[in-house]
Amino acid sequence: MGKFIDLRCDFGFKYCMSDPIIMKSFLNAILDGDEDTITRVKFENVEKTASQKDKRGVTFDLLCITNKGASILIEMQNSCQKFFKTRANFYVYKLMDSKIKRGFSWRKMKKDIPKIIGIFIMGKNMADIDKAVTRTAECDLDTGKIFWDRHRKYFVSLPQFSLDVNNITKRDIWFDFFKNLGRMENIDPSVYERADEGLLRLIEKAKIGALSEKEHRIYEASMKALEDEVDMEEAGYERGLEEGRKNNSIQIAKEMKKEGMAPSLIAKLTKLSLDEIETL
Repeated sequence: MGKFIDLRCDFGFKYCMSDPIIMKSFLNAILDGDEDTITRVKFENVEKTASQKDKRGVTFDLLCITNKGASILIEMQNSCQKFFKTRANFYVYKLMDSKIKRGFSWRKMKKDIPKIIGIFIMGKNMADIDKAVTRTAECDLDTGKIFWDRHRKYFVSLPQFSLDVNNITKRDIWFDFFKNLGRMENIDPSVYERADEGLLRLIEKAKIGALSEKEHRIYEASMKALEDEVDMEEAGYERGLEEGRKNNSIQIAKEMKKEGMAPSLIAKLTKLSLDEIETL
């Protein structure tokens, strides 16, 4: 096991990122250029949601205050699940719903709701995501202009990230740490020269040697769950390839039978058994 905690596992993500100074550094790096600077972070909820008891995924609900006094509600997750685009919308709107209480009167409303931002960190590729950060918003389909600015979603795909050592931004440093903190030998040394207070604090907090015996056991269990999930995904991928090859062979064999080819020749060319060819 490496010297530092792996942020990709549930324990590592929750243990390290529940520090407000570390979280503020990360959020300002992610939202740089899109939002005002965040000066204060309040954790309203940190949990493994009930709907995910049999799955990986830690949720943070954060209330952030900017240097201009604006409020930003942020939902963060570190998992990528089935139909994740739909689930991401569910998480964001669920957070919005929790902030609009029963008995709420639109007529008495003096200002719009705080902006709600979903940040979703994914350790594996997702369909239609081909870059490290994909930002989405509600736009006018004809003009492309923002139609409603009260929510944004940021999909962070770690497999798509690679560090350009000649053009390093704070966002790049954070991605490098998320992807490689558990394997420090993979982190470019130059990132330490650019690390801010939050990143330096992360390096100290993520030292495995500082964990208590109980925390260490939980971390090991969390890492095993991560490794088991990767193994299952790889096994599923191999099964999918094999099933695809088998289906392709069956389609070819059907065409060969239509052309009147001998079953023995079809079996030789497609690797199917004579019994399988007979039932086609």
